[in-house]
Amino acid sequence: MANPYRFLALGLLASVGAAGVGIFLQAPEEKTPAAPPSLLPTAYANPVEVAFEDTLRKGETLSQLLARSRLDAADASALLAELQGVQDPRSLRPGAVISYRKSFVGGEVRGMQFNLDADRTLNVRRADGGWSAEVEEVPVRTDTAVLVGEVKSSLYQAVLSGEGAEVPREERERIVDLLADKIFAWQIDFSRDLREGDKYRILYERQVRPDGTARSWRVVGALFDLSGREHSAFWYQHGDGSGDYYDRDGESLRRAFLRAPLEFRRISSAFSTGRFHPILKRSRPHNGIDYAASSGTPIRAVGDGVVTKAGWGGGYGNVVEIRHQRSYASRYAHMRGFAKGIRPGVRVRQGDLIGYVGSTGLSTGPHLHYEFHENGRPVNPNSIRYLTGDPLPSGARARHRSSVAVQIEKMERAAAPPVRYAAGGGPGALRPGE
Repeated sequence: MANPYRFLALGLLASVGAAGVGIFLQAPEEKTPAAPPSLLPTAYANPVEVAFEDTLRKGETLSQLLARSRLDAADASALLAELQGVQDPRSLRPGAVISYRKSFVGGEVRGMQFNLDADRTLNVRRADGGWSAEVEEVPVRTDTAVLVGEVKSSLYQAVLSGEGAEVPREERERIVDLLADKIFAWQIDFSRDLREGDKYRILYERQVRPDGTARSWRVVGALFDLSGREHSAFWYQHGDGSGDYYDRDGESLRRAFLRAPLEFRRISSAFSTGRFHPILKRSRPHNGIDYAASSGTPIRAVGDGVVTKAGWGGGYGNVVEIRHQRSYASRYAHMRGFAKGIRPGVRVRQGDLIGYVGSTGLSTGPHLHYEFHENGRPVNPNSIRYLTGDPLPSGARARHRSSVAVQIEKMERAAAPPVRYAAGGGPGALRPGE
């Protein structure tokens, strides 16, 4: 007979073994991720200062504007006193923008900024219980551009429509005036000497403000090809800071007489020994050049000299006559009126204002009749061999030529057509450096 305790023991062992197997086969328990910490509400820090802007109104004083900014009377008086040492507050014009900063907590004004002009800003700050004022210049960068073009009808049209898009229209107009009235005023009469197809290259330098406007600008160099003849002008600055324009060899562009007496010129009747007079209805010598221009256009003296006549001249109408050096004289007729101070015996300098275009005397419309005389005889103004200014000294010429070579290289590089590289790598394809 089987032992009952034996079976009981075997049953207990089997039970324990099954439990052990169960322990080793059970999958590990997954841990539940911890909940993210709760975020605090977003916090905003108050600014230390708050910025404001105001504009000086018509008929308003700076004191009134300061009162509107809630600057107390004592502070305003102290600020105006500080300003007085730097800039007269009365010089601020209506429309001037005033920027100021206030404390966020207390509301007191902590600083102010005045735009004095396009190039200067006045900053006023609190310092040691009072105010400190300082003028700061607006920063600029220097740009260099090359203007290239061809004449089709006029110098204005050529320069305004030529290459060099980074130069604004207003500056292009000033460049034309400078070329005609200052740089080439002795060599080229741009109303008569230009022909269709003539070409120009201009090297132009400008100091640009952050808003894109120019603080200052200068034509550094210019080359004109007029009917195959070159006219050159390059700026040279002397050791004392002064400067002028010279040709590529260092010869002065200045002459004893200007090519034309008007700044805005259009010739309506050239010099001739016989011309049909529209009023007298007969032919007679026309001993000068007629410049058609609007009434009131300024007339300038073509050279240094002494006024010998300023008054009525019969068919000439209001006329001014000037005696120049070496038996030369000039006459300006049909004027509307004379410039202030122009009378016989007065000495004038080249380019001085002497009167205004009109239609007095035997004249059919506003224009200037200009004559040039040598030893009492009328001569064609364009035939005069003008006396030249001083050339650069020999020591400066070498530096000038070296500078000119660099400037011409820049012009030619800008005037050259762009190099285009063929796409792909087939035979004959152009590659950089080839």
